Amino acid sequence: MKMNQKIKFIIFLILLILPVWLLAETFDVSIKYLGLTVVKVSITNQDSTLSVNARSTFIASIASNMDNYYRSIYSGNFLPFSYEKHIDQGDYQEDRVIRYNRQTLTAARVSNISPQSNCEYPINKESRDFFSALFYLRKAIDEPSGEFWVDANKLIWKVDYTVLEKEKISTKLGKKQAIKVKIDFSNYLQEEKEHTDMLTNNLVSEDRSLIIWFSNDEQRLPLKAKFMMKPFAVVWKLNSYTE
Repeated sequence: MKMNQKIKFIIFLILLILPVWLLAETFDVSIKYLGLTVVKVSITNQDSTLSVNARSTFIASIASNMDNYYRSIYSGNFLPFSYEKHIDQGDYQEDRVIRYNRQTLTAARVSNISPQSNCEYPINKESRDFFSALFYLRKAIDEPSGEFWVDANKLIWKVDYTVLEKEKISTKLGKKQAIKVKIDFSNYLQEEKEHTDMLTNNLVSEDRSLIIWFSNDEQRLPLKAKFMMKPFAVVWKLNSYTE
C-alpha cells in the first residue's frame, strides 16, 4: 500500500513539472536597415535555455557576413548560469563560454580560440546576458519603470527602463495593442568596450536609447525594437511566434 502511494506521488510530480519541461517558445525575427532585411534571427526558449541563431541575408553578407549562435542557460527569473557565444563574422570569430558565480559575484570567461582573452571579472548579483535580460524584461514591465543589469562583454551595464505609452501597431501578426518601452544603458564602471559581435554590441550603448514594443497581453511578445545607427534606424520585427 505504501509503495503504491509512493508511485502515485512520483507520477503526480512528473505530471506537475512535465509542462515546464515541454514548454517551448520560438521567435523568428528580422533585422532591417534602410528598409532591407539584413539579419534573420531565431530565438528558442525551452528547458531553461535560450538558443539564438543570427545569420546575415545574402544582400547583407556582401558587405558583412554573420553566422552567430548564442546559448544562455538560466535559473529562475532568467538569471544565467552560463552564456555561450559562437561568433563567425568573416574576419572576426569568437568561441567562448561565460560561467556566473552568484556567491562570489564573479564571472569566468573561457575562450576556445583565444586563451589570452580568458579572465575572471566582477558582476552584479543580478547580471544577465542581453537575451536573458530581454526575457526578464517581458515580465518586469508590469511596473512603469525600473532597472536591471546586463553583462555585455565583461562590462557591467546598468539598464533603466520606462514604460512610455500603450498604442496599437501594425505587425506581421496583425494589428496589436502594444506597450512601448524606452531602455537606456549606463556603463557602470566607465570601462572601455571590447570589440565583439555586431548583434549585441550595437544594442548596448550610452549614446542612444533602445525602444521596444511588447504585446499588451499575458505573453508580452517583443513585437518590435528600434535604435539609431546614424544616419538611419535599425529595426527588429517579430515575424512569427510559436509555443
